[in-house]
Amino acid sequence: MNISQILKGQVLSTFGPAPKEVTHINYDSRKITNHGCFVCIKGDNTDGHLYIEKAVLQGAVQIIGNDQDVMIENAKRYSDVQFILVKEPKKALAIYSSYLQSHAHKQMSLIGVTGTFGKTTITAYIRNLLNGLGIKTGSIGTAGVWDHESSLSIHKSTPTTPESSDLHAYIKLMRERNISSVVMEATSIGLDQERLFGIDFDIAVHSNLHPEHLDYHGTFEQYKKAKLSLFEQANVAVVNTDDEGMSKDIISMFEGDLWTYGILHNATIQAKNLEATSEGSYFDLLIKDQQYHIFLPVLGTHNIYNFLASLCVCLAKGVTLKELYPLFLKLEGPPGRLQLISEFTNRKMIFDFSHTPSALDNLLKTIKPIPYKRLIIMITGIGIREKSLRAPIAKAVEGRADEIVVTADHPGDEDPLVIVNDVIAGFETTTENVHPVTNRGDAIKKAMGLTQEGDLILITGLCMEEFQIINGKKVPYYDYDHVKEFLDSNNPQKHLQINSVCK
Repeated sequence: MNISQILKGQVLSTFGPAPKEVTHINYDSRKITNHGCFVCIKGDNTDGHLYIEKAVLQGAVQIIGNDQDVMIENAKRYSDVQFILVKEPKKALAIYSSYLQSHAHKQMSLIGVTGTFGKTTITAYIRNLLNGLGIKTGSIGTAGVWDHESSLSIHKSTPTTPESSDLHAYIKLMRERNISSVVMEATSIGLDQERLFGIDFDIAVHSNLHPEHLDYHGTFEQYKKAKLSLFEQANVAVVNTDDEGMSKDIISMFEGDLWTYGILHNATIQAKNLEATSEGSYFDLLIKDQQYHIFLPVLGTHNIYNFLASLCVCLAKGVTLKELYPLFLKLEGPPGRLQLISEFTNRKMIFDFSHTPSALDNLLKTIKPIPYKRLIIMITGIGIREKSLRAPIAKAVEGRADEIVVTADHPGDEDPLVIVNDVIAGFETTTENVHPVTNRGDAIKKAMGLTQEGDLILITGLCMEEFQIINGKKVPYYDYDHVKEFLDSNNPQKHLQINSVCK
């Protein structure tokens, strides 16, 4: 094994004997076993070089890092382990992970989706349409890891874009299941941290760009730069011409095949004359001077944009509109995105991932065609996200609902009561109809208990996830459990079968 050839210019020097066998690679020392390679990565909270001893004791035969003094010192202590000093450990992790997974990504058709809003829904729509055509397609993102049939029971390392070692393992797994295409969400942080380094995408998709994750990136320009890097790794670009955030940047820089979509401006694919109903959306679809009248079982202008993006991808892959048309009525989004819970008798109950002021504003506009008596909404402050968003979340819903329940999502190391109070501080007028509940599960039951026959209840926040982050740990949690508890306690005679909101 010539590690210098494998890591392609990353190696500065090596110490110790090359191992006869390396079976796995990871940046988490807890996941290293016999014949493993441990990559030391410096993060905001810790430094992987501190865990070299633990990795060696658990069976590591190779250590990769970029702290020369620490690497040399440990090489003297563990003379039977190979230590590899590299320029950039994150890139080395991505390159080596690809090698150990037989470069499975090179045998697949890969589609990357980036943007502030819409990534998860676009990913789900693409997967749904391609599988409907018989093109076996998996997906990776906020909604989990899916093969062509269902969600896989895989514990992801990050909420959306996995670390490169995990990502290549997921792709290899899909390849072994004869899946030919994989669509994945590409976050700005994932791109900036080189998790997608070395991967060539057949198609890169842009949804929109608004300020987000500035606590990480520092400036909007740096945030945009991270997103734009995806298009440097793609052969085809799909761009939303109505987005002022970065559509012009992509169009001016991109040298490959370009597909555009939009509603307000001319594009390769354009939707006009939108009509919203409680059952879905009607609109005219314009493709190369041809016009088609379309119905989709989805609500909201934002979902029309998401559909247009997914349609561009399918057409760019050579599929015809005639083949796609029968699938439109069966179009399915991801769980927790305008997801109807029909078992709440004589009421309408919807779960939606909205957790930012702009997303909540769009959600409240989207539900306008739905008839209801009163509106009850549950909103959340998020402990692991920007604190600056909490008060604006209250402003986004103030005066637009009859009852408002305020709770905390993923409190992290914070007191949930502090998070809830930060949100409530954003209300400018009376808070008589505002109900603070610190626990998310209890807040769902509180919101359900406030409803009357004919009401609409919106449960918002990170409702797709299968855990809550509390004091640095991922604690198992399912919204569905609390919905079922409420319904069972109010109708104990009836055995309810409800599709899981999060799974």
